[in-house]
Amino acid sequence: MILAVFSIIIIIMLKRFLIQIATLFFVATLFGLTLKQFGVSLIYSVPFGIMLQFGIYYAYVTALNAYVELRNKKLENERIKEFSLQGIEVTCPCALKKTEFVPIVLNTNNTYKCNTCQKNISVYIVPETALITETIANITLPTVIPTEEESNGNS
Repeated sequence: MILAVFSIIIIIMLKRFLIQIATLFFVATLFGLTLKQFGVSLIYSVPFGIMLQFGIYYAYVTALNAYVELRNKKLENERIKEFSLQGIEVTCPCALKKTEFVPIVLNTNNTYKCNTCQKNISVYIVPETALITETIANITLPTVIPTEEESNGNS
């Protein structure tokens, strides 16, 4: 079963490879025949066409990699910008007690280097809970139906 799957995968890969090689030589031959019209020998023009295709492919891959790298840098800068919005003002525990804005990331140890004393400082986040209460205006009181005794004045 596994051998059959691997053999099918190898056949598909071999088929794609042969199609790409055939396309490479077909385009190079067309390039060579075109240059033959201008008096250039096929022996020189076909290999030149193959090298030209590899050069064009290399330029394309290089440009694509540069584009992807620039896009990744842009996304990284946006991520850093978003993280910079999440932070707190902390006071350095040294004698100078300078206050600085420190970005906070919840899934890592938060440390920063104080700009004044140049020491590495760790920031601890202590979670607290608070009860959420409703305002009196939003509370509806149940209606009270008086009993017969209360309505007759007998308590």
